[in-house]
This record gives sequence, structure tokens and C-alpha cells, in this order.
Amino acid sequence: MPYTNLDDFLTRAAARLTPPMDEMTLQDTGDMDFLTPEEVAIIRPAAVLIGIIPRKSGATALLTVRPTTMASHPGQVAFPGGKVDPIDVDEVAAALREAEEEVGVVPGDVDVIGKAAPYVTGTRFRITPVLGVLPADFIAVPDPTEVADVFETPLDFLMNTANHKMGHATYKGKNREYYEMPHNGYRIWGVTAGIIRRLYQTLYEGGD
Repeated sequence: MPYTNLDDFLTRAAARLTPPMDEMTLQDTGDMDFLTPEEVAIIRPAAVLIGIIPRKSGATALLTVRPTTMASHPGQVAFPGGKVDPIDVDEVAAALREAEEEVGVVPGDVDVIGKAAPYVTGTRFRITPVLGVLPADFIAVPDPTEVADVFETPLDFLMNTANHKMGHATYKGKNREYYEMPHNGYRIWGVTAGIIRRLYQTLYEGGD
């Protein structure tokens, strides 16, 4: 869809995503086919914040670039987030904590709308995306030890399927198709693009 009305987007999200405090109701997606039964048994919980910023020029989504020194997905575009730690009461708390540590998001300033479908990665993480609205005047304060770069991409762009390109690669000896959404010099692909695509399907195609 070429234009994303923010009010409509958030209304759909509130109706179709899992409420923040409820047990997950949306089906897992991702790279389960690349995991052995032994690997599935040791999947680790993680969470990311899909932070929507209602800028005057149009709503944007907050994204980061992971440092090349990271053990998993180095150098890739990602939403702020990370592993669920013992101090976190749930995935929502983990996403907000990580976003605060990485880019200076104040947890109390986030209007959490709901949880999107979890994405299971080939690196054995079950990532729960948490959708929340940040203040319109939000200014990122990145921690250089956590992120290499911070940027915003228009929600219009991300929710337009014309920008959801297919890529192909060999992973663990199998052919893999993945989404990529290059924009303004950044390559949004893999897990992050998969999360975005699934969010689009849930909100606009009625996927469950």
C-alpha cells in the first residue's frame, strides 16, 4: 500500500497484535526449518522494540546498525533489542530495557501497543517484536558499544509491499529466500525485514 495512515496503522495493531501483558497468540515465523530438533530445544528468548515515531513529516520506524564486533548478525540493520535477561519480567520489559541501553529510549515514554509474531532465527533466538510509539520529539542517544549507527525509515516505505524485495542465499546447505528492503543507503534484510513483512501481513492481510 503506497500510503500508511498512522491512526489506521495503530488501530489495526491494537486489534490484531497480542496485548502487551497477554500470552502470545500469534504463530511463530522465521527460520525454524534450518534448526535441528536439538537446536530447537535450546532456543533462547529475545525481544526487539519496533519504535514508531510520529514525526511531522510522517511516521518513521527507529532502526540501528549492529557493530561488526557482535557475535550474532554483526553489521546488520536491526531494531533495538536483545536477549531476555533474568531481570526482565517479560519480553516487553526486555525490549524496553535494551532500547534504553542502546539508543536512549525512556521506557516510561513508550506507548506499548502490542506484541507481533515471534521470529525464530537460525542462530536459535525466538525474537518477540514489541510495537510501541515513541514521543514525536524523540532524539536517539546511541551507545557506541551497543550500536554502530541509528537511523529512521518512513513507515510508508516499510508498509509498502512494492519495497519488499526477495533475495536468495545458501544457508546451512539449503537454499533460503529472504526479504530485503534497501532504503537510503541502508540494507534492511534478513531477520529485520522478515519481522517487518510479517507485521505487514498481520495488520493488512489478516495473518495470524
